[in-house]
Amino acid sequence: MPSVGDPAARRRVLLTCLTAMFATTFTATLLTVSLRTVAEDLGSSVGVISWSVTGALFALAVAMPILGRIGDIRGHRRTFLTGTAFAVVFSAATALAWDATSLITFRILAQLAGSATIPASFAMLFNVFPPQERVRPSAWASGVLSGASVTGLAVGGVIIDSIGWRAVFFLQAGIAIVPLVAAVRVLPRDHGESRAALDKAGAAVLALAVFTLTFGVNRAAAWGPKPIVCVLLAAAPGLFWLLVVVERRSAEPVVPLELLAARDVRAAGGTSFLLCAAHLGNFLVTPLLLQGVFGLSVSLTSVVTMCRTLSIALAAPSASWLGTKFGPRLLAALASCVYVVALLILAFGARADLLWLVIVGLIVSGLAFGHAQPPLIVIASNAVADGSFGLVTSLQQTAGQIGGVVGTSLLSAVVADTLEPGPFAVSYLIAAAFAVLAAATVLLSTRRSPATAGLTPVGTVPALDPDVTPAPR
Repeated sequence: MPSVGDPAARRRVLLTCLTAMFATTFTATLLTVSLRTVAEDLGSSVGVISWSVTGALFALAVAMPILGRIGDIRGHRRTFLTGTAFAVVFSAATALAWDATSLITFRILAQLAGSATIPASFAMLFNVFPPQERVRPSAWASGVLSGASVTGLAVGGVIIDSIGWRAVFFLQAGIAIVPLVAAVRVLPRDHGESRAALDKAGAAVLALAVFTLTFGVNRAAAWGPKPIVCVLLAAAPGLFWLLVVVERRSAEPVVPLELLAARDVRAAGGTSFLLCAAHLGNFLVTPLLLQGVFGLSVSLTSVVTMCRTLSIALAAPSASWLGTKFGPRLLAALASCVYVVALLILAFGARADLLWLVIVGLIVSGLAFGHAQPPLIVIASNAVADGSFGLVTSLQQTAGQIGGVVGTSLLSAVVADTLEPGPFAVSYLIAAAFAVLAAATVLLSTRRSPATAGLTPVGTVPALDPDVTPAPR
């Protein structure tokens, strides 16, 4: 069994978790570039098939906090194994889909199952790595997640043209089997179960609140101010207020309110929201700029956008070293500032019609984002007790996903169907404003909120195997 003092065992745990996270997330956006092909194959429309992408992303945002809490209560190894196993089954089922309904259903179920691997992986990694080294696994994990989510969008068309969309999901199932088998031997065992029960009422309200907010914002960009959109956006604040009421009355809340009172948790979540709004928003509009303004083909657009994808992945080693040497807070702040510069480069490149400058901006933005996200997860996790790792990392991811929905909806509305460079430059400036707020948020936060000092997990959390030495607090 791995321990904090066993670097080789830690690396095996890290590799297993990274492989599982990549395998369960890289198809999240892969169908985006081939919706018409899939629609024709299944005798449906592009609009209907697009819900196989949108629905899966909503499932990821809604389920992750609940699955993170389940891992804290029932054990992260068990949650990891169960989620990965079901992801294998539903990925294979997706490849066998016979119509649009079955495709959408299996994609949502596969993403629900796969989302369990993310908070479980972060929690197990933070338990086997000491606090001063947690930026390292966080950097690699964030790099894999960022790279996986955009790899499908960047190279999905090439992959599907080569082997077909059904084969992609068989491939996903095959890749996911590898970490599933390795996890049985490599991952630290959960020792018993917590007596705490999942707050089902709180989980239901949390899921409904997150879905209402993300779906409402997403549809506002697509449908405009229709009554259903207005109702959803008006209901979201009330549902979050109801969540607070329910959690205050619960003996075992799914989201302990004292955890949200921790300043570092709030600051890291807010920064992640703002950064992802900037990042995913400009990631969506950049292909439109490359094709509409610069006249690039779909294939060349994929190649150019891959510059950013590779930059995010390549940032992992240096983010690991810099975060360990200078601390996560300074790294997050500096990387956020560099991200602002990258967006200004993109804005100027778009306005001046300079493709080479846009490419430079994409590379710098990828490197900056790859250095900014990992330390934010560490900042939030170091502010809470070990038994809340699953929940706090999942809330961090959910904040980023909600920010991404806001950013993509806002910036896509700004550029609309234009072929002029001006609106694209404006969209990058709006993204830069989000990044400025992100840098300010992390800079102004204090190292540790008094509310988190001595914070203990809610309920009894499963202990790791006795052979595993918990990370010192």
